[in-house]
Amino acid sequence: MKPRLMCVGHVALDMMFGVQAFPALPTKTPAHQHHQGVGGMSANAAVALARLGGDVAFCGPVGEDAAADVFERHFRREGVDATRMQRLSGHSSSVSAIIIDSRGERMIFNHRGSALTAQAAFDVQWLAGSQALWVDPRCPAWALQALQWARGQGVPSMLDGDISPAQDLTALVPWADWVVFSEAGLVHAYGVGGELGLDRALQADASGRAPLAVAQTLGAQGVCWKRAGQPLLHQPAWSVGPVVDTLGAGDVFHAALGLALWEGLEDAQAMRWASAAAALKCLRPQGILGSPTRSEVTAFLAQAPTPS
Repeated sequence: MKPRLMCVGHVALDMMFGVQAFPALPTKTPAHQHHQGVGGMSANAAVALARLGGDVAFCGPVGEDAAADVFERHFRREGVDATRMQRLSGHSSSVSAIIIDSRGERMIFNHRGSALTAQAAFDVQWLAGSQALWVDPRCPAWALQALQWARGQGVPSMLDGDISPAQDLTALVPWADWVVFSEAGLVHAYGVGGELGLDRALQADASGRAPLAVAQTLGAQGVCWKRAGQPLLHQPAWSVGPVVDTLGAGDVFHAALGLALWEGLEDAQAMRWASAAAALKCLRPQGILGSPTRSEVTAFLAQAPTPS
């Protein structure tokens, strides 16, 4: 049976180190924890979707290297179909070093593999049977073709608008139904955040294309979003703690939001649900391996007070 949900984009080998605090100056800093895992925006979204009950596949270019073997084992364990992950001979996969302090905040040092820019051909047949699409901008050529396919097929799509070359983001935005920017990503793409930045992202391109809605995540301040011609709306963050690890929380949010919208929830309900999923992830270590299940999100919302 072909997967119903598809994530197209980046996967990376993550080397995670837990430290008490980030050093103020270059020095040797002991790590009290270490974990080798798998990350990348679309790869993380795929795992989050699988944990939330989705039938999901991942498609992205990787190197012909040992990291690709790790990716395959990771996706298999998490119930994600990785048969559309493309190993490119002569190219490398992405690797990240991630430092997480005692408050759960993280610093990421990423080396993007050459596979992302290898000019490898994208086959839209890999998307056949998909009923919803998530993409990120790390491999913009594949993301654009996937979004164009989704628009042509009437398949709902979501773009993760994290910091990337502005020309890549602004070329992808009009093709996506929903775009969720990080706080810095919106500013990087349009020169300003908040409602003004969202309004700029909602403007149609020269061919009249525009997203249906755009959002900007704001960390502890929650998320704001807007549809064209409608007022700016805001969802506060859930107050949870202690925060252990924020790594992957944004990817969980994107996955949960897209799934909730695809399943028919109204915008505000979908934002509430996705925010709860992201908050629960922050209570757990090891990046995306802390992503919650659907039953855990449902149980949290059943007993949680209104976020403030």
